[in-house]
Amino acid sequence: MNYTEMVKYLNSFGRFGIKLGLSRTSELLRLLGNPQNDFKSIHVAGTNGKGSVVAMMSSVLQESGFRVGMYASPHLDDFRERITVNGAPIPRNYLLSLVERVRPLVPKVERSSTQPTFFEVTTAIAFKYFSERKVDYAVIEVGLGGRLDATNVITPEVSIITNIGLEHTDILGKTISSIAAEKGGIIKKCVPVVTAEKKREALEVFERIRREKDTKLIKLSEYASCSNVKCDLSGCTFDLKTHLRNYLGLRVKLLGEHQVENAALVVLAAEQIGVDERSIRSGILKTKLPGRLEILQKKPLVVMDCAHNPPAMRVLKNSLKLFKYKKLILVIGVMKDKEIDKIVKEIVPAADFVVINKPNLERAAQPEAIKSEVEKYGKPIKIIEDVRSSVKYAKSIAGKDDLVLITGSIYMLSEARAKKRRERLAQ
Repeated sequence: MNYTEMVKYLNSFGRFGIKLGLSRTSELLRLLGNPQNDFKSIHVAGTNGKGSVVAMMSSVLQESGFRVGMYASPHLDDFRERITVNGAPIPRNYLLSLVERVRPLVPKVERSSTQPTFFEVTTAIAFKYFSERKVDYAVIEVGLGGRLDATNVITPEVSIITNIGLEHTDILGKTISSIAAEKGGIIKKCVPVVTAEKKREALEVFERIRREKDTKLIKLSEYASCSNVKCDLSGCTFDLKTHLRNYLGLRVKLLGEHQVENAALVVLAAEQIGVDERSIRSGILKTKLPGRLEILQKKPLVVMDCAHNPPAMRVLKNSLKLFKYKKLILVIGVMKDKEIDKIVKEIVPAADFVVINKPNLERAAQPEAIKSEVEKYGKPIKIIEDVRSSVKYAKSIAGKDDLVLITGSIYMLSEARAKKRRERLAQ
């Protein structure tokens, strides 16, 4: 099996779709020797901001001198980004070796349960890799929900829930309370949980679970306060006061005021496991994460952001104040299971021209479905289904003082960055 065949093999599990539950993952891990028990972990759930929090937390722990595994999804340029140790993607040969070892175990899992999913198989591979690389900590991002997510086989040192929004309502429930119950399912007995959530109905659910698990709920709104927030195209500087310390002049290079909240969450979580102030400061400052208000070029200014639901699109719209431009040319492609009308409502009124594409995925929404929503706002529209061609067209009609904004789905961003992906695969 070569690397291309391996990727095809892993992707073959995608046809089994989303099947929540822990039995298949638990059995696969048992057959691998339960590697998830060989390292400490941090577990991160939430609707938006998980990727930024996972990246920052990993960086903070590395600055503390720990060997740190990071498991995140989906990837942007290369599958190997999902599984890293101290920022380095899993080597191709090592990944091939692990896939070869896991492959004969899959039929055994199927006999005792059902066919495992793509995410369950990759989760098992990640945990085995972290075990064999002898990481001290692994920062683990939840795939979907929390309670029945494949990653919820770990007992972390601290849990983080960024926020709660209406997403995947066909799977997680149609109310904030039901979704909070699913995401709150990562809360473990006597393991502290940190959250930025403010909605009463969600916090009531977390509080109930907290009591059941005999642990503490650390609310960002009560345990910390931010002040003197200043954001520009180099990042944000802010002061943060927690119950433990005063952090003057904290700096995060990820763009957007929302990253201040993400950084504050990381500070509170890091304090729970005894990380020192120097490591917290340095780790947050050094964090890099592509696809989050990422500036690709100037004149015209080209920015991509992986906002993929209404709350994330609202944050993106508010972040546009960072940029100076004459016209906004929006390049958008979304998945058909998203709330297209609400996504469009958030971002399209800010645009001067809209280019609609269609990522090369079965889950992708048809351009006509997006167009019917965009038309409500009277904006000029151009449909170019091929993602790279749509970006090229947007650049061609942009003046040197305009902004080309590429957004709607991380899968679409991945196609738009195809050149970068080829470069990564060649390494």
